[in-house]
Amino acid sequence: MKYPISLSQRVDEVSSIVADWPVEKDLGQVLNWLMQFDNEDIDLGVRVIRNLNVIGFEDLNTALTIAYSKLERMAIDKGTKITSRNTLFAGIGDGAKSGAMIGYNFRIINELSEDNFMDEQSLNYLEAGMIDNIVLVDDIVGTGRQASEEIKSLTQKVTPLGVKNIFLLTAVGMQEGIRAISENTKAHVFSAFEYSELDTVTCLDSGFYDGIPHEERAEAKQRIEYYGKMTNRSPLGYGGIGALIAFYYNTPNISLPIIWGAKNSWIPLFKRAVKINGINSYYKQIESSISKKKKDKETLKSKENELTILVEGRTDEIFFDFVVGLIKDKLPYEKVSVISLGGFGSKKLIENISRLNEHCLFIVEDDENAPPGFVDRFIQNVQDKPYLMVKSFIYFLNLDSLAQSDRWASMFSRLNDISEISDSRKLRRLEKEISMRIHRSESRFRDLFSNHIDRDKFDSLCDLLISKINSKQDA
Repeated sequence: MKYPISLSQRVDEVSSIVADWPVEKDLGQVLNWLMQFDNEDIDLGVRVIRNLNVIGFEDLNTALTIAYSKLERMAIDKGTKITSRNTLFAGIGDGAKSGAMIGYNFRIINELSEDNFMDEQSLNYLEAGMIDNIVLVDDIVGTGRQASEEIKSLTQKVTPLGVKNIFLLTAVGMQEGIRAISENTKAHVFSAFEYSELDTVTCLDSGFYDGIPHEERAEAKQRIEYYGKMTNRSPLGYGGIGALIAFYYNTPNISLPIIWGAKNSWIPLFKRAVKINGINSYYKQIESSISKKKKDKETLKSKENELTILVEGRTDEIFFDFVVGLIKDKLPYEKVSVISLGGFGSKKLIENISRLNEHCLFIVEDDENAPPGFVDRFIQNVQDKPYLMVKSFIYFLNLDSLAQSDRWASMFSRLNDISEISDSRKLRRLEKEISMRIHRSESRFRDLFSNHIDRDKFDSLCDLLISKINSKQDA
């Protein structure tokens, strides 16, 4: 059979592209996929093939090795360490299409013990309060919405059991999705390879449109959406991302549906796979463990000589880790852990934490800009548990020193006078900008406070914290 002229002229080009993919793909199947496009749109189909990022077996293993290296570095930067005694790994989600499989590959390529991956036996370590870190593993971060909800749920379930850190590592990630998870949860999230909208068809300045006059690019995108609507409700894929990514075993739903869809008899180029269960298949058992301990009035034996300080968000955790590091010799505990609640101070979570942890202290931010009733509701949920109202970290900074420093002075450029910072809205804006600059980095945060601390305010906070903890111990 002879192909149409519009396609036959491109066969050699397509054949060369397919031959370079790290997976075996029959050229005839690829050409059949292309023939679904109208003749005038063959070029668009070829562009998809040319720009498609096909990730093979070796590529994935390399990415997982890089991701583990990043995990080790981030954990050290956080002031902790990933060890076989304090860390559990798991694929993310009950409906993660590849979380469990990626977890398996991750274990093999990084030579990790099977005992450190979530199973029936490893739940015993979690129940005993021996686990500080849970590492969730997946192939890709897209919009970050599903992962955020999963991490929020996981946070509420494992924080009462003494888990301090949740990490999410993936082989591939979209920068906006990574940012969304970081901002909305307590998780430390990173990917071996991070891509932006410049790597998608959504952005008209992306390389996908090279060679197309700028005034014609919007029309080209519309044609892609036209075909996408034939095979999916969202023509550019989940979240409207318009990614061009396919793994050797599966295609993520953030990629163009014309690549993976099969609706309305569309022939997919790389079809999507079925679901594989991940971590939340263990949620019922985790909840059962907590309920049993509450019923039997058991506490976590491993936490008997440890004080757990519970704070609201990730920045608060970094700040109080810094504070505790300076005063720990004055505290009557062998160990003090600071754990973020991830912004979720539900009554059930606080109750579970208090029942299972014999020594805990809740830190509530004294924030006049908090949503109406938020602070009162948090305190009401804490009830008679020990808590302390504390100003935000920016209150303890010397803003004059900060404004005169080479590194931080640019943040004050919009102010006519440093006194304007007394305006609560401008102070909040400055706090948010500082948080973005340190990007939840322990080392950057320590550098900030080491050089620009308001000594009097900070010393008062330390004295208050020491007094509160000592009075709790004496009670």
